[in-house]
Amino acid sequence: MKINTSEITKWILPQPININEINNCQINYTLQKVLYRRGFNLDYELIDFITPSELPNPESHFTELNKATQRIIKACTSNEKIAICGDYDADGITSTVLLVELFSKLGGNAIPFIPSRNEDGYGLNLKMINDINSKEIKLAVTVDNGIAAFDAIKKANELDIDLIITDHHKITDKNIDIYSLIHPEQTPENSPYKFLAGVGVAYMMAKNICNKLNFNIDQTTAKELFCIGTIADMAPLIGANRKWLKEYLPKINTTENLGIRTILRKLELEQKYISSDDIGYKIAPLINAVGRISDPSLILDLLTNSCIETIKKLTKECFSINKERKRLTTLVEIDAYEIALSEYSKQRKFLVLTNKHWHPGIIGIVAARIVDKFNLPTALLSQSNDGTFRGSIRSNNKLKVNLALAECSDILLAHGGHSAAAGFTIKEENIPILKDRLNNIAIREFRDLDLNKSINPDAHICLKDINNDFFDQLNLIGPFGIMNKAPIFWTRKCKIIEHINLKGNHLKMKLDDGTSIIDAIKWNYESEYKTNDLIDIAFYIELNNWKNINKLQLNIVDIKSHTDIIDLQIHNRNYKCQLIDDMKIKITNSNGNTLCSSLPVQSIKKNINVNYFEKKILSFAEIALGKTA
Repeated sequence: MKINTSEITKWILPQPININEINNCQINYTLQKVLYRRGFNLDYELIDFITPSELPNPESHFTELNKATQRIIKACTSNEKIAICGDYDADGITSTVLLVELFSKLGGNAIPFIPSRNEDGYGLNLKMINDINSKEIKLAVTVDNGIAAFDAIKKANELDIDLIITDHHKITDKNIDIYSLIHPEQTPENSPYKFLAGVGVAYMMAKNICNKLNFNIDQTTAKELFCIGTIADMAPLIGANRKWLKEYLPKINTTENLGIRTILRKLELEQKYISSDDIGYKIAPLINAVGRISDPSLILDLLTNSCIETIKKLTKECFSINKERKRLTTLVEIDAYEIALSEYSKQRKFLVLTNKHWHPGIIGIVAARIVDKFNLPTALLSQSNDGTFRGSIRSNNKLKVNLALAECSDILLAHGGHSAAAGFTIKEENIPILKDRLNNIAIREFRDLDLNKSINPDAHICLKDINNDFFDQLNLIGPFGIMNKAPIFWTRKCKIIEHINLKGNHLKMKLDDGTSIIDAIKWNYESEYKTNDLIDIAFYIELNNWKNINKLQLNIVDIKSHTDIIDLQIHNRNYKCQLIDDMKIKITNSNGNTLCSSLPVQSIKKNINVNYFEKKILSFAEIALGKTA
């Protein structure tokens, strides 16, 4: 049994827009429609979105920030040892490097502590606190972790270690007893700092320290590290995240950090504009790979080292580790897919897949890929050295997996995470119970939901309108990511004039919609199409840099065979609509009755002889047939 996701993907096309609701402002008309459909008031929100306003003083939003800042300044000015307790993922690594670099430049003696995924598990722990104490360190700052490390916190207090926790994971105990807590949850409602990742909290605190000391933060690589960590952790790109990314992202390729520069060179990104996709799909996986299956100190050393030869050696080693990560991921994915097919055939609504031999550093990646194939929340479990099982969960965005785990806490040894991704530890004998519980939770939550895989294209566009000017304006509403997704466009009746199957099961095409010709790519796709076939496509627009030549191309999300007659559903009634001679819309209902209108439909909207429903259905048909954006 094989799941053909292209066949089950539903296109949910946007609502028609009255042209009178769209302003004649400086941004492209099609992009105005995209923003309007996303809820923007184009009168006053557009300018601030394109050019975000200044942020408020963070000390007015983080009540304990000044206390933490003053303690750190005291430590730096007296050359006091400072422990920086990070984590092994990209968010934790970049946060750690950011503070180690800054504190060292300010005179502090910053010492990084990063746990091993396999030996220590996540974040701050008793072993780390004891190690800090043995080195006679009396100030410890966590980054991207610590909020739930209750045993370690208790031990730090017993040893008189001043503990400053900077974290963004959910606060489970509001009475936590530490020197200072810096956490976005503590900020006022609608604070621009509310969605900072771990590296964002670290960067915000670093900026505050620099302002107090009149130190220029540009003397560090904090801005580049903020960008990498924020995108890697999939933090929502709104508020402070959006403002800082929009300002800093274009400058990453000019970084003074030798480790980052070497990575960019190796990835052939050194001479080009670095996009959020470049970080999310190329840089972040490399950093994460080291922490997933090897020693995270390698990537830490790479990003903090100043010796060219050492950096070259470390870069080679890290890329080799990432290659091995890819190999392991492929093997685990093959196994997991077969188990998932079996579970899917049993009508399970939450896929729980177990194999004691899977590498624990890989299961999160594979869980996300299984979700992409089946559109169901998925957990992968593998066995730890102590005999317990570690699980990694990814959501289908219809279930908050951290809350689902909370309902199962009585059979879990530990759990945590976010609504979209979470992790847990469990005894083997409790796995069947967990499997049934999560399935029942999913059944309950999905009772009234459509679980078919779907995409939501933002606007129709003709290929002739995709040019450099349009792409420049598209970038004005970026960077793209969580809570500011890159727009999906669609085009009908594209003729395949060139068709190449690339190594790695990818499809490269040249397409012609009758207005222009453009290159397109579809990743991980077994094509049933051939030259001269007509297709409808949904896609992102991106800049492809090949041999230092920039060229616009379409990154295809979904492909459907083109048909002249398409189905339209309004108010649970089905209609068939088609174009006649490219000039007239014809709509047929289930009784065989027809309605026709010459294009554009806009011209009939003032015709009192056409009733409201006819105007409405014709407007929807115009959208579906690609005759209006």
